[in-house]
Amino acid sequence: MTTQGVGTRREQNKLATKQAIVDAVAQLLKQGPSTALTANEIADSAGISRRTLFNYFPTVDAIFSYPLHQLLDAMVDSLAEPSETITLLDSILQGLKSDEVAQLLGQVAYFGVYLCADDANIYHPANGNEWQQATNDLYSKVVARYPQVDSFAVRVLTHSVLGAGQAAFEQWLEQLPAPVSDNMDISDDLIAAFHALVTKAMNTLDQGFALLPINSTSTSTPKGI
Repeated sequence: MTTQGVGTRREQNKLATKQAIVDAVAQLLKQGPSTALTANEIADSAGISRRTLFNYFPTVDAIFSYPLHQLLDAMVDSLAEPSETITLLDSILQGLKSDEVAQLLGQVAYFGVYLCADDANIYHPANGNEWQQATNDLYSKVVARYPQVDSFAVRVLTHSVLGAGQAAFEQWLEQLPAPVSDNMDISDDLIAAFHALVTKAMNTLDQGFALLPINSTSTSTPKGI
């Protein structure tokens, strides 16, 4: 067995354990926790020790942000090779159609509801540093994938994409039936609705904002007039 093979297997085992921890958290949420989940509860549910839990995740918050980072990885992996016939946004829209991305979007939405259930701050992840880190990670991955593309354009795009995804989550959260955010009973149909909103948000970026005209009936007065 080669060193590379061992490393690959170890990495696969590490990813599997991380996912098992995330799945354990999802199961706990489905039971309708009334208080914040603790490291001990999560470790017990995952069948591991508290020490092992923190070997894989530095904090409990990092567990909740993990699906978002996995989603970004999956999106980057799905991007088409550089081409003159397909834009980067077109490639992202194609990636949204994959089953893996749909599943990860479900986890992002599910954990987002939990994080926001008792908090007026409806950003996901609730920790602003995690959100910024996700933006930075996406920027780095896209630049590495498309080194020939203008880096500033990529920076603008990554902020736009994550901002659009955040807007889709906020819109979806507002549309949830009130009991859902209380008992975490999120159906497949609700997840599908979130997926549709994310797709719509990306289409809005792709097509521009022509549907937001400032017409003559507007009551606002431009500055300087």
